[in-house]
Amino acid sequence: MIVKYHATRVTAALRRDVEGVRRVLIARTDGLAFHDDGPEADHASAAAVVAAVLGLAQRAAAAHVLGGLRSTTVRGADGTLVVYPVDQSHVLAVLTGPSTNLVLLERLALRLADELAGAEAGVPAARAR
Repeated sequence: MIVKYHATRVTAALRRDVEGVRRVLIARTDGLAFHDDGPEADHASAAAVVAAVLGLAQRAAAAHVLGGLRSTTVRGADGTLVVYPVDQSHVLAVLTGPSTNLVLLERLALRLADELAGAEAGVPAARAR
């Protein structure tokens, strides 16, 4: 089961290891916020948007026979939103600045999403990849 400890650990790792991370959100796929280090007044709407982005990206990947979705990226002039499916019930989203190293983010976030999925399945969070 994913608990608050897992979420805060993921947030700390992303903020420590990737320069330019502005916000980390872990939401349920039904659009409810689980953990969000962004503005409290925005948690519910941000979680709903992230869940919708994930759903749309999964449909696009399936429609174009791309295989299982690993991530989806929304880039704007002032930053990037990257969304990673964790498991059937959770999604990890990272909001970054415009000059963030997205390759480094992808490597770390995919590993952390795997660890979160393992926590949901009852595997210790520090498992080796």
